[in-house]
Amino acid sequence: MATAVGWAIVVLACVFAYWPGLAGPFMLDDFGSLDALGDRGGIRDWETFKAFVFGGHAGPTGRPLALLTFLIDGNNWPTDPWPFKRTNLGIHLINGALLGLLTAKIMRLLQVEKRNAMWIALVSTACWLLHPFLVSTTLYAVQRMAQLSTLFIFAGLVSYLYGRLLVATDTIKAYLIMSGSIGLFTFLAMISKENGILLPLLILVMEVTVVASQRPRIVGLNRLWAAVFVFLPSAVIVGYLSSHAFSETFFEVVPPRDFSVYERLLTQPRILVDYLRHWFVPELYTTGVFQDHFIKSTGFFSPITTALSALFHIAVISTAIVKRRKWPIFAFAALFFYGSHALESTVINLELYFEHRNYLAAAFLFLPLIVLLQHKASRPVFLVVAAGMILLLGGFTRYSATVWQTFPGIVEASAHKAPTSARAQAQYATQLFNAQRYEESLQVIERAVETIGSDHPLLLVNRLIIRCQMSSLSASDFKRVADLMSNSFYDPRSIKLYSALTSSVIMKKCPEVTLADLREMYEAMLKVPQNTEPTSLSYSQINYFIGYVNAYAGEPGPAVAAFEESLRARPGSSHAMIMAAHLATNEYYEEALSFSDIALSQLDVEQQGILGRARVTESDIHAFRATVRADIAAARGAATEQPSEP
Repeated sequence: MATAVGWAIVVLACVFAYWPGLAGPFMLDDFGSLDALGDRGGIRDWETFKAFVFGGHAGPTGRPLALLTFLIDGNNWPTDPWPFKRTNLGIHLINGALLGLLTAKIMRLLQVEKRNAMWIALVSTACWLLHPFLVSTTLYAVQRMAQLSTLFIFAGLVSYLYGRLLVATDTIKAYLIMSGSIGLFTFLAMISKENGILLPLLILVMEVTVVASQRPRIVGLNRLWAAVFVFLPSAVIVGYLSSHAFSETFFEVVPPRDFSVYERLLTQPRILVDYLRHWFVPELYTTGVFQDHFIKSTGFFSPITTALSALFHIAVISTAIVKRRKWPIFAFAALFFYGSHALESTVINLELYFEHRNYLAAAFLFLPLIVLLQHKASRPVFLVVAAGMILLLGGFTRYSATVWQTFPGIVEASAHKAPTSARAQAQYATQLFNAQRYEESLQVIERAVETIGSDHPLLLVNRLIIRCQMSSLSASDFKRVADLMSNSFYDPRSIKLYSALTSSVIMKKCPEVTLADLREMYEAMLKVPQNTEPTSLSYSQINYFIGYVNAYAGEPGPAVAAFEESLRARPGSSHAMIMAAHLATNEYYEEALSFSDIALSQLDVEQQGILGRARVTESDIHAFRATVRADIAAARGAATEQPSEP
């Protein structure tokens, strides 16, 4: 009864802690996955349902199960973010329930007395549920993918353990349950997010630690079955990672990353130490979604903390393996942490650092300490200390969730927390500028350039935009930055940045910079080898900007040629319509109609599922064409009404 009351209190505390953050906005990667809800006019029939659920691009599997759950909360775009965050919190609570059940089963397997096992599970799970390091996973709508993958991994471990304990008494039933658990839940976890493939590896971790410590009381697995269902999938993961480690580009920096796989691998030991620091020494607020401040390692001793961190991990893993039977809880918690990071924190060329990678990995990190406390302290002391820990973590989470109420709040807090994050500083400067705090905005970006480096494209282009908007950008300042940009890789993620710069120059916000200067910069970008791949997004976007500039410079022929080259590289109806709009705005009506024809033909291809996602509808295109024809008729009418010369 007491533990039931405890669980109710923990659930209510978790809801209370997270409640302010449910009012927060969509952000960053949310738009890349969720704005597809509005494609083809929303999810209204089987065709649009299939296009959304099976049209994902967030990973190799497309993550259809995660996308399916988003339909619980909305079927069009734009939409209200509150239901999405509410569902995320619900999934977080379900994960807590599964984690509590799994922890209690592990404790009972280790022959811990039932009441003690229940209290240990409650306290350990409460610490996980209320830890502020998981706020960015729970309140970032698109990270439901990580949450769902974790949910199915927890469910797979629970059901596997249930079957495992039946091996001695009901062998056939036991192996059917275990086989079904691994097959079903690995599949469900994988189509939520790819690291669901780690379930067999994590089962292996549980076998060699918790289960192995109870031999001969618990019989061993059938070797053939274990080879097929546990060792073979684990070997596949190791083989997959090895293929990346021995790839030809292992030591090469492949854009848009500014680090090689080798440098990423060197950096991860330091990052894992930082994850552990945040877990065991929690903070009121972290840098959240802005994580580009972490400096890469360039050698085993550059910086020296690379070597020290690697030695630390080697020591922990070695101790866990050697002492796995004597200290099964410590070994399980440690190896579970490292096993959960096997995909995202090794040689796959992802971003260096993200907090959500710990959502699964940190599940048992507090467990050894709580077991030790329960064993060494009296029950009143245990409950008081546990309550203090839970209150502290819950208070920190409440504060973080309050920050997550608004995107400006997130940006400002992250910018103050991470002065070396170019993304946070650039976003904060833009935010200040939009609030008409121009001088403060310029100070932020100038300080960031000085702190982070005078060659960072994100900061330099943002500074150009701010100075241009303030009419203080000189031709020489633009030329210096343009020369740097013209000789480096163009990052397609910067399209909004370059759009803002181009728009500012077109609107004559900075009179000393001409459209010819801008065109020269973009044309020079096409001379960089990494930007010249004719089917790449970089090549397509650069040509788009060349066409954009030419359209407003009064050169329709070169504009059309550049736009056509952009579409050849990356076709798309929405892209063609943006180009048509630029041409129509500058009264190149026939050319605009031609591009709307292209948009219609590409829309047909997209609706057949052959090409990308459609962001415009046929009615949108026809409405545009009607407007252009009306403008043509008006222009002709105005011409005929002009009085003739005497």
